[in-house]
Amino acid sequence: GKILMTLGKAGVSGGGPDLFDQPTDVVVSPAGDIFVTDSHRNGRNNRVVKFTKDGKYVKEWGTKGSGRGEMSEPHTVAMDSRGRLFVGDRENNRIQIFDQNGAFLDEWRQFGRPSGIYITQDDTIYVADSESGPDTGAHELTGIKKGIRIGSARTGAVTAFIEDSESTAPDHSGAEGVGVDGQGNVYGAVVRRQMLERHVKK
Repeated sequence: GKILMTLGKAGVSGGGPDLFDQPTDVVVSPAGDIFVTDSHRNGRNNRVVKFTKDGKYVKEWGTKGSGRGEMSEPHTVAMDSRGRLFVGDRENNRIQIFDQNGAFLDEWRQFGRPSGIYITQDDTIYVADSESGPDTGAHELTGIKKGIRIGSARTGAVTAFIEDSESTAPDHSGAEGVGVDGQGNVYGAVVRRQMLERHVKK
């Protein structure tokens, strides 16, 4: 694997067009434009950064907060068939949807506390919620269980739920990353248990 491009500088934290603080995810549009979510725990940037396919900085949007277009730990990003960006605004317990120029389109809270998002070509959306559960006074979203929620990126309807095997354990992080193979099997990357879970489609 030859490295073809590097964005940011290894070991150097910052902001602006040349540096990242804690980049969490990346998605590439069909045209080649690159979108990076930048901020993790107590991160200072809380933004989405757009680059051309050649790595040239275009723009960024987002700032710390809970209003429309504001973010608190944008942890994941995915793109649907219409080119809309789905940003997992984890600390705000929501998905924010933007166009590729950063214009706010919608806000969804029905998928829980998003750590990872995967959208298939037919706009089925898979959202990994690694932190919901009991009220421990920490980061969890109470009242719902952690796991992987499946639904429609077109309508926002949640149609299925894969409950985490330890969904009520207060000290357990569920799947943070999520992916799907060609047979519809769902994979969850579980950080705290350092494992990959495979859920076979029935």
